[in-house]
Amino acid sequence: MIRGMASRWWSQPGVRLRIARVVVVIGVVLGLFGVLSGRYGFLFAGIIVVGLGAGLGPARIRKRRD
Repeated sequence: MIRGMASRWWSQPGVRLRIARVVVVIGVVLGLFGVLSGRYGFLFAGIIVVGLGAGLGPARIRKRRD
């Protein structure tokens, strides 16, 4: 029952869009911090997080075939 409610909540485009935006903003902040401080590990982590945020967007919702 909980799993069904969570998957229904997660599949809403508005929820996925908000979460994707937050993840992308966190990645941009990490990347900016990495560039400004010269710590390339943070820059690399920021690039990875931005990519993950892009993959979380609402365009990735697929209809399940049962």
